Amino acid sequence: MGFAVRPELLHDAFTWDPAGSQISNNLRLLQALGLSVERTEPRIHVSPEQAAAAEAMLQAKGVHLDRRRIALVTQTSPTQRKGWRPERWEALANSLAERFDADLIFVGTAKEVPAIEALRQRMARPTVSVAGETTIAELAAMFTRCDFGVTLDTGPLHVGRAVGLPLVIIAPAWSPVHEWLPLDNPDYAILKNADFKPPAPNDYIIDEVSVEDVLTAALALAQRPSAHRDTRAR
Repeated sequence: MGFAVRPELLHDAFTWDPAGSQISNNLRLLQALGLSVERTEPRIHVSPEQAAAAEAMLQAKGVHLDRRRIALVTQTSPTQRKGWRPERWEALANSLAERFDADLIFVGTAKEVPAIEALRQRMARPTVSVAGETTIAELAAMFTRCDFGVTLDTGPLHVGRAVGLPLVIIAPAWSPVHEWLPLDNPDYAILKNADFKPPAPNDYIIDEVSVEDVLTAALALAQRPSAHRDTRAR
């Protein structure tokens, strides 16, 4: 059984559902075997000790225990054409901090530190950065201590997804959403306001997603009940 261009070659042939994710499409194979399948997401296990270490690191950097915490993933590989303009990140970050009275936590790799620091210097309020300071496991633990995040379609998105962090995802027009993004899940708001087939033009940037689009999605996400936030509170 499986997905096939020539279905007559298989006992049970499936047609790919373009409205579903890679995961949901492939899980149909298990359903065909008579197994019960629920919504499934990738998962990274974070121990209580790892979560406590992440909490201690954030508090040492000045993050408040009683404030909302919003993770920001502002950088991605320039060759992937998945970026958003720095001035939009600046406007968004300032608005998020003000509307939620939140601590903003920037994450990223060591190579992304200069761009993140340039952005942080333009903030109206103090922010925190752990860019270049975490392993993948430590980043996962850090995400368990946040309330929600705003991210580009890049590596940390999938780490946050794997610990159940609610996310607003600024998605590029050229990337098929079913390939990597968490579809049909209320914990994730995917903002993909245009659509065209790859490859992306060399000068492409995600101009079709506005600051107000992201703010609206963030406000809606923050108002939803969240098991992740309940865990963070404990």
